[in-house]
Amino acid sequence: MKRDLLKPTADVVFKRIFGQEKEITIEFINLFVDPPQPVVDIIYLKQEMLADNREGKVSVVDIRCTDTNNQHFILEMQVVHHEGFLNRQLLYACKAYALQFNSGIQYSKTNSVYLLTILDYEILPGVAGWLHPFSFKHEHENIQLDGLSVRLIELGKRKKMDNFNLDHPLDRWMTFLAEPEKLITMQKFDISVYPNLMKAVEILDRSNFTIEQQIAYDNHLFAVADINQSNIDSFDRGHGEGIEKGRVEGRVEGREEGEQIGLHRGLSLSRAIIRELKKGELSHEEIAIKFSIPIAEVKMMAEDLDD
Repeated sequence: MKRDLLKPTADVVFKRIFGQEKEITIEFINLFVDPPQPVVDIIYLKQEMLADNREGKVSVVDIRCTDTNNQHFILEMQVVHHEGFLNRQLLYACKAYALQFNSGIQYSKTNSVYLLTILDYEILPGVAGWLHPFSFKHEHENIQLDGLSVRLIELGKRKKMDNFNLDHPLDRWMTFLAEPEKLITMQKFDISVYPNLMKAVEILDRSNFTIEQQIAYDNHLFAVADINQSNIDSFDRGHGEGIEKGRVEGRVEGREEGEQIGLHRGLSLSRAIIRELKKGELSHEEIAIKFSIPIAEVKMMAEDLDD
């Protein structure tokens, strides 16, 4: 009988696992953040990081905790791209760091803040790898300013690589986030050897969630699907209007202006697809899969580039 496993990337599921199961969260942090002092125990903190004044922005994160060494950790799951996303990550990390001074702590006694964000899409398509560490460093010397550290996991990019090695701990957890059903169907992999991973998979069973949580889960999936479809529709309209304007004017300038209209209405999707077409490294089918758009749209864009 096939089990009904919920997606671990969905908001209610992600928070249920990493916001309540300490041992799972500790293992995940030690693997993907790899802090100087390994995490042994954690205390969960409030998700809200209050603004400094009434006009300030209140930041709400998915998971926030501190460990016995007073290291501060934030875990975020992001399934839809938003403009200014990287700036928002910096805001979260800085606000968590600044909160320490509310208790009158001295500058020399502050503790490090680590922000780990999992993206269910690609945000750095031109950068190799799927796990990206960011920190403050001297621009010319090998000197690092400790205190803030950001880790980005491009789950969307990792999925496309499709060469998961279950003997590797990072790949095991990436498989859990991407295709958890594989962990209970692959005969050569004994999940019982990894108790935290096994527990995380077991939690995904729909029967472990209340009716209210299941409704919240279904609503989350519908909302994400609506946003993605809206982006695709916006791209279709914007690209069509942009290319048509370029054709009517019949000039290079007109085409560039038309493409700009398509770009603004379709966010950055048009530019990314055109860049891939110009590179010529992927087939039309592969590009369609990569950007989750109809292959007919890719072919139309290719024909316009050839004109």
